[in-house]
Amino acid sequence: MNPIKCSTAEAALKGLFLGPQAENREWVAEQISQLLKSWFEWRQNSFPKDGWAISRDDMQSAEYLSRRKNTEETLKYLTTRFEAEIPKFSPRYIGHMFSEMSLPALFGHILTLLHNPNNISGESSKVGVFIEDEAIQALSKMIGYPQGSGHFTSGGTIANFEAVYRARSRCYSWLSAGLASGITSAFSSSVMGWHQYDNSKVCREEALKFNPLEGNPFEVSQRIFKHTHNAFLGPVLLVPEHKHYSWVKAANVFGLGAESFWSVRLDNEGRMDVKDLANQILKAEQEDRPILMAVSVLGTTELGMIDPIHKVQEVLDSYRASKGWHIWHHIDAAYGGFFCSLLGQDITVSNALSTESLKALSAVATTTSLTIDPHKLGYVPYSSGAFLTSNPRDYFQNPFGAPYVDFKAQQAHTDKGPFTLEGSRSATGAVATWMTANCIGLSQEGYGKIIARTIQLKSEFEKSLKEEVRHLRVAPSTDTNLIGFCLAAPGETLSKSNARTLEAFKNFHENKDQVFFVSKTKINKKSYELYINDFVNSWEGQVDSDELVLIRLCIMNPFFKTKEMKVDYQKLFISTLKEMEILYARSN
Repeated sequence: MNPIKCSTAEAALKGLFLGPQAENREWVAEQISQLLKSWFEWRQNSFPKDGWAISRDDMQSAEYLSRRKNTEETLKYLTTRFEAEIPKFSPRYIGHMFSEMSLPALFGHILTLLHNPNNISGESSKVGVFIEDEAIQALSKMIGYPQGSGHFTSGGTIANFEAVYRARSRCYSWLSAGLASGITSAFSSSVMGWHQYDNSKVCREEALKFNPLEGNPFEVSQRIFKHTHNAFLGPVLLVPEHKHYSWVKAANVFGLGAESFWSVRLDNEGRMDVKDLANQILKAEQEDRPILMAVSVLGTTELGMIDPIHKVQEVLDSYRASKGWHIWHHIDAAYGGFFCSLLGQDITVSNALSTESLKALSAVATTTSLTIDPHKLGYVPYSSGAFLTSNPRDYFQNPFGAPYVDFKAQQAHTDKGPFTLEGSRSATGAVATWMTANCIGLSQEGYGKIIARTIQLKSEFEKSLKEEVRHLRVAPSTDTNLIGFCLAAPGETLSKSNARTLEAFKNFHENKDQVFFVSKTKINKKSYELYINDFVNSWEGQVDSDELVLIRLCIMNPFFKTKEMKVDYQKLFISTLKEMEILYARSN
């Protein structure tokens, strides 16, 4: 009945997930039981001569037993409350960017919780810091950073902050050295490169006078003005219009100001306009504004789009070759970083994406830094993000110490505490990712197969939606495993389409049986004007609204279409939409 059949390799990958009906529950229960047993034995075998702190008499006391009973009842109550939680494990959940957790990740997460290490340093995490370093090396290998450095964060927002933090430090180091050596352009100084920086024989004290991080930034600005004869207005961030909101936060948190946020236009396909980026760089030179970084997005939050990273890097490389400008290129791959596992010799896996998308993925290896969230497409429990740099020198900047923590200088590759914005950091995300790297594999044979399947399922689903649901309009240029669609009759205005689409979303959201869990997004005309115009023109409609409303589906669940299951979720979703269309037509 179902045309998709599992190969033996795909069947083997099923053993790495619990399954929608907890099919692998017996094995999972056995493994977790073994984890607890090992944890108990580890405690018993550590200083066994110290004796028991909790006696048998203690355990039999009335108040002791009452406390236990209260805990049991509270836990039972809490368990009942969580039964109302969103069933993200189900193939019916196709809303936001999370899904079923992998079992290796879950086991690693639970084990680390039991030991509770703090990855601020090896002094408080004897094993966790080394596991983190190994996990970072595994991620670096996947994306193509052979000398990669980095650490785990609580998520993509903090990882993006880490990028701004380091890019700002490098920018100001080069800026101050250049000005102290006699260069009279803030822009030219800030993009000089490490080679020129190392060869600029300047007095450190003299350079510090031009570094906004080393004194009063307002006084430093006046000093730079006197030297360059241009008002120093600070550096700029070049970020595409479809940015994640964390970039706006970063400009605020780091005191750059809203004006420093130079948005790069989007083309008619909703991706970064590379020509506009090139123009923005020249504008920065003309206005003598240092460029903190240029940002590309690998997997946009709205629709999973992939910016032309290869073309962006070509622009930056051309400026480096012709003008000697070294500009930091950061990839916000919070969602899409794991798509790099599709790269390789097996074309049955890599062909899940377009040629242009594969070119973009291949270019990631040439960039400066990257944000990635294992708790999204890595199928790892929350919270697990990571920040990576291709050059260790760009990573190890501006260390901060603490008198009560013993940081080992010779272990700088593992003691990341002095270099991270967060102080205390859990090791759970790192260990969970380490487990997936070793059990699933960050290559075509592991994650590549799983993710390629989700993209293929998305393509098949999208095709059926277009063919079978009247008045359904699929948003174009969705490169990966996300689908965006609206409902619009021929010639219908955008505002009418938005109302119809919101009504459908409301029906999904408020359905007491909750047949499917979906999400919605709004794409604003200010950022996506060319994209919206082309899309609305495709049904000969009129753009009479400042935003486009889309129902957003994220096809991440590896079991969305499985021949063994009784439900064909694709067909069920389509029939549900058809019923909504009929109801909407009757009410109008």
